[in-house]
Amino acid sequence: MKTYKYFSSDALNLVFAREGFCGVKCSLPKDYNDPFELFLGVDMSVSPECMATYREIVNDLPQFPTTCFSKSPIVPPMWAHYAQNHSGFALEFDAEKLKSHFENSTLGDIEYKDEPNPELKSHLEYATLTRKPRHAYFLRGKAQHEGYFSKYTEWSYEQECRLVAGSNDVENIAGNAILFIPNSCVTAMIVGTKIPSAQGAIAATIAKQNKLDLYELRIGKCFPRPFLVNTDQQTCVFENGEVIVADNACTGCTEPLQNDGELCAWCSIADDHATAAAQGNMFRAMERLGTLDAYMDEMARIGGRRKT
Repeated sequence: MKTYKYFSSDALNLVFAREGFCGVKCSLPKDYNDPFELFLGVDMSVSPECMATYREIVNDLPQFPTTCFSKSPIVPPMWAHYAQNHSGFALEFDAEKLKSHFENSTLGDIEYKDEPNPELKSHLEYATLTRKPRHAYFLRGKAQHEGYFSKYTEWSYEQECRLVAGSNDVENIAGNAILFIPNSCVTAMIVGTKIPSAQGAIAATIAKQNKLDLYELRIGKCFPRPFLVNTDQQTCVFENGEVIVADNACTGCTEPLQNDGELCAWCSIADDHATAAAQGNMFRAMERLGTLDAYMDEMARIGGRRKT
């Protein structure tokens, strides 16, 4: 299983500054961009006695250094938000190797939901009833897991998984908690569609030095999802959790094809098609006559009137 992390382009040299390692920044949940981190706790409809027990045993959950990944390298909002509007890069990690190397850390998928887990309510009611230490322990552990590995469904586009680091797994570097991941856990680098040429060259050098597969993210005109092109100029797609070579690709623009043809619909437009379309475009004729702007204004006025 692979997992992916998005970066801005200016992080290229920082991430690989330590030889043999990939350094990723960890943050405390209270510093994340979701104001409801660790919020999905217990169902608040419980009795005051239960709420008092919850506050006494759980209270504010501990803040552990955490770094976030995604299960997909082709999520456009992730490229927009975390990779400087497609000008950054993403790294592909082997999740099993991550788990094996960081035995004291926890790597898990985020569960997206709109309501608290009913099991947590049951744990709380039981702990309130019995007052036994082990039931309090189970309650706190369940609340902590729910806090770190559940989010509201509005965030589901991120396809997030996260690593909650053990206390000895991070280093303080210039005030930042850095998790140094062995390069053996990193399997590929993907550069964004808008990465600056200088940064793209650095990325290619780093990928070669660290024996990483290198891909370029691309956006087609017909294929409904972002796709990738490797250094052999093979068109690749992300399917079933992995990057694979596409079954068929357009010979004109390289984007994947969803049929057995040679060209995508856009590249299939020949000169005679373009000429016929131009000749049949009445907007061109109206523009030559100087009436196009007035026509468009009138149609907009009519359209607005109809809406009311």
